[in-house]
This record gives sequence, C-alpha cells and structure tokens, in this order.
Amino acid sequence: MEVAIRVDNIGKRYRIGQTASYKTLRDVVMNTVTKPFRPRAEKSSDFSHIWALRNISFEVGRGEVIGIIGGNGAGKSTILKILSRITEPSEGQAELYGRVSSLLEVGVGFHPELTGRENIYFNGAVLGMKRTEVMRKFNDIVDFSEIGQFLDTPVKHYSSGMYVRLAFSVAAHLDPDVLIVDEVLAVGDLAFQKKCLGKMNAVAGGGRTVFFVSHNLDAVRALCPRTILLNHGRMQKDGRTADVIDLYLKEENLTAASLTEPKSP
Repeated sequence: MEVAIRVDNIGKRYRIGQTASYKTLRDVVMNTVTKPFRPRAEKSSDFSHIWALRNISFEVGRGEVIGIIGGNGAGKSTILKILSRITEPSEGQAELYGRVSSLLEVGVGFHPELTGRENIYFNGAVLGMKRTEVMRKFNDIVDFSEIGQFLDTPVKHYSSGMYVRLAFSVAAHLDPDVLIVDEVLAVGDLAFQKKCLGKMNAVAGGGRTVFFVSHNLDAVRALCPRTILLNHGRMQKDGRTADVIDLYLKEENLTAASLTEPKSP
C-alpha cells in the first residue's frame, strides 16, 4: 500500500486559557526579534494544561477514503489542523505525501478583500499550481460552485452558503493528492451536500485520498469504508465504518441513559 498520510504517536497540548492562533511570517519574525527584550516566561508547570490529542497513530493509503467521528471535544478539529499544517503537534509527527487541499471552516483559506475569481487563483498559487493549471480548471470550479454571477464580488460580501460552495469547489478541483474536509459542508443545502459527496467519491476514484470529518453519520457511512472514532483526544477504534458507527451510537446511548437515571437518595 502506498501511504498518503502517516500519523505517528501525535499529541497536542494546550495551556488552559491559551487560544491557538494563526501565525504569519511577519508574526514569526517579530516574535524572534522581540523575544530577548520580553520578560522571562513563567515555567510551564505554573499553568494548567489539557491534552486535546494523545497517542494517535494511523496510516492512510493513497486513494483511501477515511472518516473521523466523535463527540464534541473529541479532538477531530485538532487533528485536522495538524494535518493541514495550521498547528504543530506537541509530540509525535504527521507526514502527508503530495499536494494537500483543506476545507476546514468558513473564513479560512480565502482573502476577504479579493473577489471569488481572484481567490481561485490565489488558492491555486498556495497549492503550488501554475496559473495555466488553474485556468484549465477554472470553468469547472465556477460551474460546480454555482456562484458565477458573483464571481467578481469580494468574498466578504458572500453568504456562508456561497462561501462554502466556492471554497469546496476550489479545494476539490485543484487536483489535490489529499483532500481534507471538515463539517463545514453542513452550511450548504442538502442538494449541494449530496453534490459534494459525489465529488469526493470522484476524487477518491481518481486515486486521491479523502479525509472526511462529519457528525452526519449517514454521509460518513455512504462515503467512507473506514472510520476512526476519537474519544476525549484518544483513538477509541479504527476499522470498518459500520462497526465504528455502531460502537459510537452504543456509547452515546449509554451516556444519555446514565444522565437520565434517577439519583440515589
């Protein structure tokens, strides 16, 4: 099996009260320049920490479609941000082979002041594509997104549905080797969600890898032969989708039942 994603014992630790931030090159340079003049930081032991992920390991083959499920706080978004290189793991390493295209949340990936047309080319450049490559895909991207009449409008004026239509279309059509998609598709209407699932199937059928996170278990069941269940930052099960979903539903029911049980006097 040719490996597309290899995750080796990754963990992500956050200091309570600290928010993860996106750093630009300017931020990194300024941090380096001003570091000698800032007060010495307190020891990490003086703060409380929480592990959003711990001891996560798996491999995904090229052309494989894999789902990630779990309750709120399970670590799904954290693992996607690590795979998308938005944040770095506190321990372990994640390796992705080939061009990676991500659709994680509305507002990430597009420049709000640029038009839809300009953002298509901007995203292509971020993925390392030549302008001629993007031009070959341009009409397909616009047709799929169904926002042609707003193509020359700055995306800051788009509704969340319009934004997701264009963002998914760009992510899926620019020939990624690995396509990472989060629950953001829930913003679109049912017809567009179905259209996206069909496109992800086509991407996988072309030998590319799809990494799909969703609370929509029917969509996961329809798209992903294999699924990983996360629970409080740990990998609980990695296997056949039907088995993993059954375990997840069983545990959710048990949790719900325990919350409704009368307390002992």
